[in-house]
Amino acid sequence: MIDERTPNQVSPQDTANPNGAQPTTTAPIPDPATTKPLRQRPARNNRLRVGMVVALGVLVLIILALIIIGISGIGRPTARANRLAPRDLILQASTNVATAEYRAGVAPTVIEVAPRFAAAYEQLGGLRRLGLPISPALFLNGREVQWFERARVEHWPELAGTPYEFQIGLVGVEYVAGRTFLRPEPFESRPGLRYFPETGFGVGGLFLQFWEENGGLMSFGYPISAEFDEVQPDGRAFRVQYFERARFELHPEAAGTPYVVQLGLLGSALYFGEPRPQTVQPRPTPVP
Repeated sequence: MIDERTPNQVSPQDTANPNGAQPTTTAPIPDPATTKPLRQRPARNNRLRVGMVVALGVLVLIILALIIIGISGIGRPTARANRLAPRDLILQASTNVATAEYRAGVAPTVIEVAPRFAAAYEQLGGLRRLGLPISPALFLNGREVQWFERARVEHWPELAGTPYEFQIGLVGVEYVAGRTFLRPEPFESRPGLRYFPETGFGVGGLFLQFWEENGGLMSFGYPISAEFDEVQPDGRAFRVQYFERARFELHPEAAGTPYVVQLGLLGSALYFGEPRPQTVQPRPTPVP
């Protein structure tokens, strides 16, 4: 009898062991119609590579921006804004205050508060009262000092252990040396107006309020002029009043803020030898 099976049709008997052993069981072939395809894992490696490339690109852009900013700053003069900004109050609590001194064609040199003056810097009013440092510690007339934008701090070791070991120099007196100011007629002090017989000048209004709230005699000294209008070397005009250790400036555009009265940059003016302002005839402090 002729076997009519095709070559691919195999019966269980054909696979039997010729020695009589049981037939071998084989795994069933999966049916494509009922078998779910295997889920492929996310391409984590590809995403990781893309993330690394993006991060590297951002880092390169940041580095290039810093290089461009650094190059454009070289050779520019030190910015010495005459106004107290809100950043002054933010940075006031830190002794790690520094500025950069720029010279044409030379990388900027960072100037910090000298270690000897660090504690005194905070005690004497910090950034708001003294401004940024503009010199390292140095000796002036045999005394160690450090210059700041608004003042000069002096070390008096012979007064160690007293509140006067570190003092603010008489930059106001030095700045107006050779100038004379009209004195008012003596008057009795009253609320909002105070007469100082030591120098023959009075202080009133917002200037008196600022003087009393920010250190008074210890910080600013006695008044050595009345209020008057003064034209600064940059052409701006302010109502000012000079004290032994400071110059008060009135800024009406900042009315209603803590910056309506600001301190002039007498430390910078003296240290850098800047031109003196033009004097407008002083007006004596008004007496009611």
